[in-house]
Amino acid sequence: MNIILSRQENTGNSMNNEGNDKRQGTISSARFNLLSSMVGGGSLSLPLAFHQTGNLLLAPIILIVTSVLVQQSILFLVKSGIYSTASREQGATSEDEGEMAGVPRQNNRNNKKGNASYENVASQAFGPNARIFSMALVCACCFFATVGYAVLLRDMLEPIVDSLVKPPEGMGGGPTLARNVAMLIVVLCVSPLTTWKNLTALRNVGAASMASVLTVGFIVAYRSIECQLGTGGNQENEGDNDSNENNLRVFPPSRKELLDAVPLFISSFICHFNVLPIHNELRCPTSDRVSRWVRTSIWPATLFYYVIGFTGSLYAKCTPSGSVQGNILLDFDEDDPLLLLGRLCLAMTITLAFPMIVIPARDILVRPIMGTRFGRRFLQSMPNNQPPLLQNSTHDHTADIPSDISMPDGLTTVEFEPMEISQVGELEEPLMVLENRSMSTMPDGSADDFLENTSMSSRQLGGGDGDNKSARTLVALFVFWSAAGLACSVQSIDVVWDLVGSSFSIMLAFLIPCGAYLKLARRKRFNE
Repeated sequence: MNIILSRQENTGNSMNNEGNDKRQGTISSARFNLLSSMVGGGSLSLPLAFHQTGNLLLAPIILIVTSVLVQQSILFLVKSGIYSTASREQGATSEDEGEMAGVPRQNNRNNKKGNASYENVASQAFGPNARIFSMALVCACCFFATVGYAVLLRDMLEPIVDSLVKPPEGMGGGPTLARNVAMLIVVLCVSPLTTWKNLTALRNVGAASMASVLTVGFIVAYRSIECQLGTGGNQENEGDNDSNENNLRVFPPSRKELLDAVPLFISSFICHFNVLPIHNELRCPTSDRVSRWVRTSIWPATLFYYVIGFTGSLYAKCTPSGSVQGNILLDFDEDDPLLLLGRLCLAMTITLAFPMIVIPARDILVRPIMGTRFGRRFLQSMPNNQPPLLQNSTHDHTADIPSDISMPDGLTTVEFEPMEISQVGELEEPLMVLENRSMSTMPDGSADDFLENTSMSSRQLGGGDGDNKSARTLVALFVFWSAAGLACSVQSIDVVWDLVGSSFSIMLAFLIPCGAYLKLARRKRFNE
C-alpha cells in the first residue's frame, strides 16, 4: 500500500514533467549531433595521416576499414544499452505487476526518453568496478578533448590576436597572455551552451558546426588543387622531383609512420560518449531508424575525411619540408585571406563543438553526485530548485492517510516503467526502466526507500528543468573552465591528440562496446 501511495503522491509532478520526458529527437537532429561530436578539429590531422600511410591506396583502405568498424561498434553500443536496461527491467516488472494488479497502465510507448548510459552498459556487462572505470574513461576522454579543442582554438585565433597585440620578440606559436585571454573570452561566451539539458536542444548548433567545418574542408581542397596545378600557393618545393614523387604514395615509407598515423584515423571517428544520450532522445527508435541514423552519419563523414585527407596530403608539394603538419592550416600562409576565413570557420566549429564534448562528462558526474546524500541536500538548499520528490518527502504523508483507505474505482496511475514494446529488430529500446536491479532480493521495509531513490535517479536527467539545473551548471562550468585553464599552459596540441587517440579512443570506441555486446547478448540468449 505504501508503494502505491508513494506513486500517487508524485502523479502531479510526473504530469508536469511529461513534456520534458518525451523523446524529441529526429533523425536529422540526431545526425547533426553525432556529426558535430565526431567531425571537428581532428579532421585537420588527416592530411598528415594520408601522407604517412600512402594516400593512393593504403590510407583510403584504412579509412574505410575504420569507418566500418566504428559503425559496427556504435550499433553494438546501442544494442548493449538496450540489453542493459532490459536486464534491469526484468526483476522490476514482476514486482510491479504484483503491486499494480488490476490497475490499467497508460500507453506511453515511443514517447518516453530512454535512460541507457555508457557506465550502466559497462556495469551490467563487467560488474560494478567497470562502472567506475568507464565513468573515469569517458570523463578523461571528454576532458582532454576539451583541452585539445581549446588549444586548437587558441591557435586559430593567433593571427588575429597577434595583429592586435604584438607577441614577445622571437615568440612563435604557443601560449601568450593575449592569446590565452582571447581563447578564454570565447570560452566565456559559449559556457551557457554547456549547461543546456540535452543534446537535442543543440541541433541548430550542430548544423552550424557542420556548415563551418565543410567550409574549412573546401578551402583546404581548393588551395591544394591550386598548388598541384601550379597556379598559386607556396611553391618553394615545387621543383624538387623527388618530393613531387613522394606526394603520391601507395604504401607508407616506414612501419613507424604507419603506427603513428593509425591513432589519427581512429580519433577522427570518436563520438561514442554521445551515442547513447542521442539515442535516448530519438523518437521511435526502431531498428531501421537507428541503422539509418548511424549509416547516414558515418559515411558522409568518411567521404569528407577522404576529400580533406587526400587533397590536404597533396599540399606537401608546396611546403619547404615536403610534408604537412598535424594541423594542415599551419602549412598555409597566414596572410592568405581565404585561409583567414578558414581559420575563422574552424574557430566557429570548435566553439560550437565544446557543448557536445562537455555535456557527456557533465552528465556522468552529475548522476553520482545527485545520487548521494550531499547532492540531495544541496538541491534542497537551492531556492526554487527542489526536486519534486524531495519536496514531497519533507512531509509525513502517511500521518494524513487513513490506514483503511481503499482504491477508488477507475483509478489510473502513472506509468513509471513501461514494458518494452515489441518492434522488429534488436535496436528498439525499453523506453523507461528502473535504475536499479530487481527489488525481489531486498529486505522487507526497504522498498519505499528504494522507489524514492529510483524516482530521484530516473528524473535526474529527464525530470523537470528545476530538478538539477544548479548541479548541471556548476559541474559543466567546473569541467569546461578547468580544461580551458589547463589549455592555457599547453604548448602544442600534438601531445593531447596522441594521448586521446592512442589510448582512450581505442578502449572507448572498440574494446568496451564490443566486449559489452558479447557479454550481454550471451546473457540474453541464456535467459531466453
